[in-house]
Amino acid sequence: MKKKSSTYWKNRFLEIEKASNAYGVDAFRQIEPSFDLAQREIQKQIESWYGRYAKNNNITMTEARRQLSTTELKEFRWDVKEYIKYGRENDLNQMWMKELENASARVHVSRLEALKVRTQHAAEVAFGNELDCIDAMARKVFTEDYYHTIFEVQKGFNIGWEIGQIDSRKLETLISKPWAADGKNFKDRIWQSKNQMVSELHNQLTRTCILGKAPDDAIKALTKYVDKDIKNKKYAAGRLVMTEQAYFHSVAQQEAFNDLDVEEFEVVATLDNSTSEICQEMDGKHFPMKDYQPGVTAPPFHVFCRSVTVPWFEDNYTGERAARDEDGNTYYVPDSMTYKDWKKSMVNGDTSGLTISDNNVIMSPKKSNDDKYNKILFALEKRSVDYNPVKNHAKQLSEEEIVAALAGGDMTGGSCASVGLAYVGQRQGWDVLDFRGGHSRSVFANSLNLLDLSQMTGMKVLKAEGASAITVGNRLLKQCEVGKEYYLAVGRHAAIVRKTADGVYQYLELQSATKSGWINFDGNPRYTLKTRFGCSSTSSGSSYYDFMLDLDESDFSSNDDFRTLLGFLNTATDAQRKGSSGTIK
Repeated sequence: MKKKSSTYWKNRFLEIEKASNAYGVDAFRQIEPSFDLAQREIQKQIESWYGRYAKNNNITMTEARRQLSTTELKEFRWDVKEYIKYGRENDLNQMWMKELENASARVHVSRLEALKVRTQHAAEVAFGNELDCIDAMARKVFTEDYYHTIFEVQKGFNIGWEIGQIDSRKLETLISKPWAADGKNFKDRIWQSKNQMVSELHNQLTRTCILGKAPDDAIKALTKYVDKDIKNKKYAAGRLVMTEQAYFHSVAQQEAFNDLDVEEFEVVATLDNSTSEICQEMDGKHFPMKDYQPGVTAPPFHVFCRSVTVPWFEDNYTGERAARDEDGNTYYVPDSMTYKDWKKSMVNGDTSGLTISDNNVIMSPKKSNDDKYNKILFALEKRSVDYNPVKNHAKQLSEEEIVAALAGGDMTGGSCASVGLAYVGQRQGWDVLDFRGGHSRSVFANSLNLLDLSQMTGMKVLKAEGASAITVGNRLLKQCEVGKEYYLAVGRHAAIVRKTADGVYQYLELQSATKSGWINFDGNPRYTLKTRFGCSSTSSGSSYYDFMLDLDESDFSSNDDFRTLLGFLNTATDAQRKGSSGTIK
């Protein structure tokens, strides 16, 4: 896996914010019709009230305060009964429910009081719906954004662990927690807005009666007032829902970052002509997680804020510090894993089919202090070679088992160099296969890259001088010691070689469809060097790249570099390009 860039993280988290923002937009689409319905209901009640009680083109305060007749009181109680039924079915504000119950029991209700109850109920329904929609939206935003944040980070580092379901009590606390400077949460703001509207509407109704306006003028004035007030409340609801969406998105990421052991976060603003000054100023700044505070160091910085936070990683962050489930297991999360499959595994606990990782697996490649290693890593990443982490075998394989796992007819352009390196990895107890072909093969077949590999930290490299590749190869073989194995790269071939107790040189054939295993050099090693290794007997500068690694004296595991490189040739069993139609190369 290629290490993810800063741009990668920004793009992924902007996509999460885009989806999260859509939750807010959808919530407002559900809220808006309730206010439109409330407006129509209030206007209907006002027009009906004036149509019933206005006399001589006028209605006085005395008339407004007149008690309902027996028939009118019966109608009113029937309406209140329906309001109570609706309230119970839709969990309306309990204070309002208490007022309705009190109203239904009263034997004396004035005309104006009845109008106020009917108009207030319309407002209670609208604001109750707003509360329900924002509450549901907040829970959805937090839950989905928390999971999506962890999903993106785990997929980005190809390492995952079970996180389980979000604690419902913790979610309830987060939903109810005030976050703005005035100490109010969204529920407080909704009830404040509702109380303000009801109070002003009641005052307007009373004032109109006191002024004794003609019905047409009164209805016109009240309609204008209600229309303006509803528009203001709808706009306020829009501001509130989108600001709360941004807040809960930010809090979800804060919780996820903390659970992932992310140490710092970065603010990312979408820079365009409408970007606010504060967002432009905060864009690109990164802070320690202990300083994460929505509205101060993290979004939202203002109403309708679209800025986001992304994890800010040091170069050596691998995601492994937090990577433990209850059983201590970690799992390989491939780039191709979907959110649906990830959630099934990491949230719902169905990890069947996932590969358990271990502490020694290098889940993502990273630079080291070794310049030779870094050059090869750069060549691999430049060609976008996929990284497949190398895992440990459950038990050490025998030599015969290693050969059986690796060998086969080569159907690539020639994988001698890389399959030989895979053999070296197998000797370390690592489960690594080859015959991937493509850019992976070409990078490892490159003479300069192989030479750089031989000069990496910990390698015991042997060199020889000579005018031709055959001479160099012959002199390298003469340095072989009985009981040791070597990686010989000379001429146009690379293979594992050894010297038997009888003094016979052998090479390990891993590319044949019919004859794999140790094969003797012919009586004169120079002949095999020419026919199998492609060595020339003529003078050539190419012998500069010839070398031999002492596999027993080299240190392949004290750091991660060699194992990391093997991840770029490691191939799934069913993806190996080898078979009966393959040939030695």
